[in-house]
Amino acid sequence: MRKAIFIFLGLFLALSMFSFPADTISAQTTSTPQLSTSLPGAITADEKALIDDILKELDQARKLTNDKNIINQIGVIKDWVKKMQGLAERGDTKAALEIKYTIAKRLEWLINQLPLATPGTTAAVAAVPAQNPLYDELVRIRAKIDRLIELEEREIPTEKPPPPPEIQRPPEMEKLIVYSAKFLCGPAFGGEGVQPGSYSTAINVHNPHNDTVYLFKKAVIAQREDEPRGRISAFHKVRLAPDEAIEIDCIDIKSLLGPTREETVPTALPQQTQTLLQTSAVSIMETNRLIYFIKGFVVIYATAPLDVVGVYTASTSAGFGLDVEQIPRSTVGVRPIPIPEEPEGEVCPPECRDCLTKEQAGKKYGPGGAVTCQEQPCGWDKDPQTGERIPMYCWKPTEEAKCPYGCVCLYKEDAYKRYGQNAVLCQEQPCDYDERQTPLYCWKPAEEVQCPQGCFCATEAEAREYGYTWCQNQKIACGKDATTGADRYCFQKPVEQACPQGCYCLTKDEAYGKLGSNATLCQDQPCGYAAGATGAVQTAKYCWKPTEQIQCPQGCYCLTKEEAGKRGYTALCQEKSCGTDTSGVLMYCWKPAEQVQCPQGCVCATVDEARKYGYVYCQNQQIQCGTDRYCFQRPATTEVKPTPGRILIDPAQDRNPVGTQHTITVVVYDTNGKPMANVRIYIKHTGANSFAPIELTTDANGKASYYYTGKNTGIDTIVATVNNLSAKATKEWYSLRLPTPTVK
Repeated sequence: MRKAIFIFLGLFLALSMFSFPADTISAQTTSTPQLSTSLPGAITADEKALIDDILKELDQARKLTNDKNIINQIGVIKDWVKKMQGLAERGDTKAALEIKYTIAKRLEWLINQLPLATPGTTAAVAAVPAQNPLYDELVRIRAKIDRLIELEEREIPTEKPPPPPEIQRPPEMEKLIVYSAKFLCGPAFGGEGVQPGSYSTAINVHNPHNDTVYLFKKAVIAQREDEPRGRISAFHKVRLAPDEAIEIDCIDIKSLLGPTREETVPTALPQQTQTLLQTSAVSIMETNRLIYFIKGFVVIYATAPLDVVGVYTASTSAGFGLDVEQIPRSTVGVRPIPIPEEPEGEVCPPECRDCLTKEQAGKKYGPGGAVTCQEQPCGWDKDPQTGERIPMYCWKPTEEAKCPYGCVCLYKEDAYKRYGQNAVLCQEQPCDYDERQTPLYCWKPAEEVQCPQGCFCATEAEAREYGYTWCQNQKIACGKDATTGADRYCFQKPVEQACPQGCYCLTKDEAYGKLGSNATLCQDQPCGYAAGATGAVQTAKYCWKPTEQIQCPQGCYCLTKEEAGKRGYTALCQEKSCGTDTSGVLMYCWKPAEQVQCPQGCVCATVDEARKYGYVYCQNQQIQCGTDRYCFQRPATTEVKPTPGRILIDPAQDRNPVGTQHTITVVVYDTNGKPMANVRIYIKHTGANSFAPIELTTDANGKASYYYTGKNTGIDTIVATVNNLSAKATKEWYSLRLPTPTVK
């Protein structure tokens, strides 16, 4: 029997818009939106369009709730989308993809956190899907994020190891155990045979035996009977050692099916979903292109019974569900053909480490130049043309070319790379020749002297780094460094000393991490050693203490020179440092410079600032008002003050659902075509949502913005007037209400 655990969380979503008095609608000034810059070639037009849609829909989602926590969460997601866009534009696709994964997870979390029912609602009522436009808006955004991830994953090579070779059918066995687990993956909008929402599947497989079990997994897409049959992936072989387990999630299932997607998408969505999609300015055709919802079966063939459990999660407007199911098994009997065990790790003896096919060994050693070391295969290769398995064996050179025991036939350069500059020749005669008749010789590592007990073999540079001294006060050579060829000697730890009061026994990295980069040594002698492998060189610990910082006088602040410059503090209170910041930069006590008051009509500025704005010295005198600052004034001018020459309203036409906010920006240009600041604009509203005229003033960019919320359906006429100039815009408001589903 299937054991389902369905947990519905939360409360009914109280999605009410801001309420306003019937006779007034507030109009508030907002900041002027910034225009997006042109994109370099690192981002495609499809990605740009998707990101713009996502940003617009996030703004729309914030208008669908008055819950401050949800609004803040949507704002965080919007900031991530902008950061992701910036990384993609700079060509950092890998970092952009990581942020896309983070956005998808946060959206999934936020969807599951939406309140679903008011307190006191019965379970039966809470299970009825609520009219929740915010839920559907977030699911739509999640679908577009999935589309962005898909577009970028095609361009970024994966760092995961390549999957096992595909096979069309599993090998035949005496008894093959078969498991078929249902899966549902991706966002759905109601036309896929399930309730609109976001679905995820994780199938966990565990080997409870003391022996290795081989399993072969594939994915099968399930379609309706009147639709074309879904795709069937090839098998992938997986090896499960005793007590090991794997998880097959939606990402794994999609990788089994491959990048080609031929599944049909819903051509006729429910009327409720179509209405919601149309209200967010996303066409049904475009939304179908973005949706990637798949359902079907993961089929597992196993050589022995396994523990297979399916975990299903679903987030819909009716609630969040969790279902755990034990997948039953079936047995299929076929003729027995055993599966060969695949070796692990080093499978060849030390004297013949080359695991090759016969053809590969012939190319490397020449005809008759090598022999196999054992009869059992050390691995399996695949014929690139037929796909058949080819056994690989351990090979070694023939007796004529073989080196003495413990020696290896190598080039001189390869010997130095393997054994270091102290590599030793085993014999003067060549052991082999390459195709250019270059001789190879037998090499072995140099014999190293064993250091006395309690001493370690290290270079002098390593000894100085770790604070070691000569072993037994003697210079005992113990070999050479394999990488640099430097001589190595025997060293020992010096006598440890206890730390004075107020000091701590730490390594250098520990001291900088706990006490800051300004930590100072209390003494030169080590106080201990960091734990490490037996016989390995260990890092010495010393006594460290925090650097004593000087207290700044009253009115002074301990800052770096850069921070003081940013705050405008230019006067040093004292010459002595008051400490260092986290990066080790010296800090000093700074205070603002004493400034002289400039005459009326003059400003205190640097010479560069005055030159930038075309100012001249105040009263034709150099009156100093601070460090490198003087009093300046505007030069006398006879320039004719410009007058308004053109007025625009953005947008001139728009369409929004009732209960949402609409932002209007008015731009005023002078007769020279430049934006005019500090111009008073009169706004008049008539129509379905009329209210008393309002007055705005343009900013430095010649713009003035405000927003209002429409409560009535119909068309508003907006007229902006400056002197004898005017501009007109229209705004249509429509209802977003959806029919309440009937409870059966």
